[in-house]
Amino acid sequence: MKTVRQLECAIVKGNIKRAVALTERCLQEGLPPSLVIERGILRGLEIVGEKWKTYEYFIPNVLVSAMATKLSLQTLHEAVKSSVTSCIGKAVAGTVKGDVHDIGKNIVLMFMETAGFEVIDLGIDVPPEQFVRAVKREKPDLLVLSCLYTLTMHAMEDTLIALKKAGLRGKVKTLVGGAPITREFAESIGADGFGMDAVDGVRKAKELLNGSGA
Repeated sequence: MKTVRQLECAIVKGNIKRAVALTERCLQEGLPPSLVIERGILRGLEIVGEKWKTYEYFIPNVLVSAMATKLSLQTLHEAVKSSVTSCIGKAVAGTVKGDVHDIGKNIVLMFMETAGFEVIDLGIDVPPEQFVRAVKREKPDLLVLSCLYTLTMHAMEDTLIALKKAGLRGKVKTLVGGAPITREFAESIGADGFGMDAVDGVRKAKELLNGSGA
């Protein structure tokens, strides 16, 4: 666990090369990717968030920590995919139109892959019509929508409206999440589920597959 704690520190300091090297070392030591994310990367990001709130960190600090996180996740991705032995469901996911943030989404999707989901990631700034095309093409069990800006929350509702107009609303379960999203908002736009964080998001995704509610 020493290496995981060192990774946490590298994320906090925004030491990109060290973060990637430590992520690789964690894998070499046989640590599960989910543990590396939860106890290394996420804990580091929590500290960065606190430092931002107390004005100890500013935008440049946050940006380098974000880059260290992104590259660490990329390093983990192949290990996550190779560790999955069976598929429990299929999900299409993306950050909604107008929003270019993907770290939170990427963490959730990696946890979902670890849990056995096949994930098709459409990326960032995804318009409603692109989500609709992907649902038609991929026929997923779940559609996962993410956003970070309060100004882009409406794009989640726009996407659900587009799904309904395309006659797909009852054919795929919808799961929403992101910093500004609340259970009340999710219910108000008609989403089937809401995830508070990566771990909760995977739990809700499994519940939706099994037919239980948000």
